[in-house]
Amino acid sequence: MLRRLLAAAALGAALVAVWLAPAASAAPPNIVFVLTDDLAWNLVQYMPHVQDLQNRGMTFSRYFVTDSLCCPSRSSIFSGRYPHNTKIFTNKSPDGGFDAFHARGEEGSTWATDLQGAGYRTAMMGKYLNGYMPGNAVDGRRLYIPPGWNEWDVAGNGYGEFNYNLNQDGQLVHHGLQPQDYLTDVVGGRAVSFINGAADAGQPFALEVATFAPHAPYTPAPRNAS
Repeated sequence: MLRRLLAAAALGAALVAVWLAPAASAAPPNIVFVLTDDLAWNLVQYMPHVQDLQNRGMTFSRYFVTDSLCCPSRSSIFSGRYPHNTKIFTNKSPDGGFDAFHARGEEGSTWATDLQGAGYRTAMMGKYLNGYMPGNAVDGRRLYIPPGWNEWDVAGNGYGEFNYNLNQDGQLVHHGLQPQDYLTDVVGGRAVSFINGAADAGQPFALEVATFAPHAPYTPAPRNAS
């Protein structure tokens, strides 16, 4: 189960944080997995909250990545398998991206399906794989959700952080240009709600929050824009 989540703990030019929430010794740990997109290490000095996580956790200064490209690495994170096993080599079809990952049946066996089968409540929020677009038909469904996820709040082309569509548990929700539509804040808020709901239910949970930030075009939240 957990080997899938930890198998590719380093994504090229991105920061991956795994937090195991405190839990009783007899209880399964809660998992919050934060994956940013194209976050360079020299930016961390300007990120006090990330530094706080670093101070309370562990930093890997020597590590290996299965592939420094986005979708091959994300596929390894989901599956715990190398790109030469998943056959995901690029960010778009025919040999990469969401289309290839889905067509090859890789979604049928991920850390999400494993943990859900073990009684976890699972959630995916933010960015999934390049080419996944809410509203596009997949297997006859316009708002496709892969197996293994109890909650699914995933956007398509969300790099601009505004004016995007979110597949919110099977409902297409459009977010516009208002400050409250800022994508990173939206998924952050939904992540907090998910954690609180799972905690109230007394169910172990595993949550991935995968931001589009700080990938180009480097759109800051309005409150942080200079």
